[in-house]
Amino acid sequence: MNYFTLFEIPVSLKVDQAALLKKYYVLSKQYHPDNFTLSDPASQEESEQLTATINEAKKILDSPYCRLEYILREKNIIQDDEKYNLPPTFLSAMMDINEELMELEFEQDEIHSTAVRNVVDAMERDVYREVSRLFELDELKLSEQEASLLKDYYYKKKYLQRIRERLN
Repeated sequence: MNYFTLFEIPVSLKVDQAALLKKYYVLSKQYHPDNFTLSDPASQEESEQLTATINEAKKILDSPYCRLEYILREKNIIQDDEKYNLPPTFLSAMMDINEELMELEFEQDEIHSTAVRNVVDAMERDVYREVSRLFELDELKLSEQEASLLKDYYYKKKYLQRIRERLN
């Protein structure tokens, strides 16, 4: 079941959080297992599964990054265990940051750590800038070029998140 269809919202990287929450409450109330206690076992099971799907959909649609990943997977733009080749300039910058992180592992230095965080913050802003207009569309209808841009953004963002985890 497509999560956007379930919540009756357009496929978009931009989601109206108030509308999402309102629809979540409606669906949760409608399909809550307590409403099916006197129903047959099949209806009870269906209610439980649908409730789990509603909760998962809400979690995915709430998060911009998870929403992006969901859309890319639904459109078969990214695959499980895909070996995506990031641009050499990006990888070179990541190598420099990883060297900085290795230095920080041996010698904790708050000033150096803050400087690395600032570099990562700047890279995240630059990477986002390339796709920001796609995050503002009310409905996402991707051209091949836009799909490629979002795929590139997704993998860069994923890499930067791993770097950020190491920083923390």
